[in-house]
Amino acid sequence: MLRPFLFIVAFALLVYSLMAVFKYWDFTEVPVDIAALMTKTVKQADLEAQIETSIQNDNPDDARMYLRLAQTFGYKLDAAPFMPRIEALETPWQVARRQAEQFANGFIDGSGETGAGVAGAVTADFTLIGDVRDLYEQYQNMQAGKEVNELITALAGVGVGLTAIAVLSSGTAAPVKTGSSTLKLATRANKLSPKMQAVLIKQATDLFDYKAFLWATRGEKNLDNLRQAALKAYNPKALDALSETANQVNTIRKSTSLVDTLDILRYAESTDDLRRLEKLSMKYGAETKGVLKFLGKSAIGTVRLLRHVTELMVAALASLVSLLASLISLSAWLRPKAA
Repeated sequence: MLRPFLFIVAFALLVYSLMAVFKYWDFTEVPVDIAALMTKTVKQADLEAQIETSIQNDNPDDARMYLRLAQTFGYKLDAAPFMPRIEALETPWQVARRQAEQFANGFIDGSGETGAGVAGAVTADFTLIGDVRDLYEQYQNMQAGKEVNELITALAGVGVGLTAIAVLSSGTAAPVKTGSSTLKLATRANKLSPKMQAVLIKQATDLFDYKAFLWATRGEKNLDNLRQAALKAYNPKALDALSETANQVNTIRKSTSLVDTLDILRYAESTDDLRRLEKLSMKYGAETKGVLKFLGKSAIGTVRLLRHVTELMVAALASLVSLLASLISLSAWLRPKAA
């Protein structure tokens, strides 16, 4: 009678300890050490080269960003040789000329590689002009039998709908609208990876039936009618997914800048990547673009660490001991008794 009892006790302990192993087999994702990666892989000469390139490209903002990056990570970079040339690009006349030209170009054609150009494109979207322009452009492509950019069309349609909602909601939809417009700009600039585009197409087309909208508004010029048609093409139940994505993009924009966000978004291949980019931008702000420039996607990598190392080791040891005890007691139970 004692042998079966010992086996039952040992087996019960084995089951309990195995359950503990599965309980403590739990990992957490820890961001990589950006400072260690920077100092290990990026040389001071690399930073100096980027500053020089930014100055030659008439981009004092980027030049200053790389100078700040050097200071943040402890590089002994002498800014003195660069400052006179940077400041020469920041005179009132130079700034006014550059921003006026870039803003106008962005407002008209919906694209931009500079802060002022991107601001112009987003401003056009908020006045409905930019989204209607993009819808009309894609509609013309459809009529001519040319390829229609599904994502630009869907995001432009979403933009019209969000503008209407922003008016009705006294601007509470503005952050989503800004994020959506930024995604459309990134699409036009070919800054989004194919995988991220596929995610956005699903989110945008679930939210907005752009084909129905195009056919319903062909030739329409009345803005109120456009808003009404956009609202009819909306599926409010599908707003959450794109809203979350657009809000994350808007957070990146607020932490960095509009133009930097376009460059940052090219590192996202999934919603998880976008979430990590959002966290990175909240930590490094205006220097995020520079961090990604040097480290690439490794900057949003993570290290998997066990949450409960000690508990897992104890549970594993208990499992091993109880397994041995179970085998021994079972062997003793099944062994024939001596006559």
